[in-house]
Amino acid sequence: MTDESMPIIIFCGICGLIGIIFCIIGIALLRNRKSKEKRCTSTAFGKVTDIVMHRTRDIDSNAYSTSWYPVFEYEVGGLKFVKESHYGSSQSKYAVGQEVEVRYNPEDPHDYYIVEKFIPKTLGTALTILGLLFCMGAIVFAIILL
Repeated sequence: MTDESMPIIIFCGICGLIGIIFCIIGIALLRNRKSKEKRCTSTAFGKVTDIVMHRTRDIDSNAYSTSWYPVFEYEVGGLKFVKESHYGSSQSKYAVGQEVEVRYNPEDPHDYYIVEKFIPKTLGTALTILGLLFCMGAIVFAIILL
């Protein structure tokens, strides 16, 4: 190992580490999704009752970003459940009054997900693929340049 190869090793190591982190997060999201699908086996139909705006400030740039979080209402056994989504977006993907299919845990109706907008599936898959690409890129780059 020469002094000239050290930056390449460091670069490949950082890319590989980023890839591993992305894979871990992606796999965790996918496992959480599978677990939720196993628990939430009952179906109810609900509606969007509100769209809540959340503003967050970036510490580095002092800029604000706005995200929109839908609020869902569904009924189980005569009880109404009102839940604000954990997933927001820069533009609302829902409209107030829109009907949604809700899957909930029959043992704990607070545990739910919205069928057509189950974000961890897409995000988990994307992060896992991106992580694998980073890892493979780091390996190929190291092989070619070292």
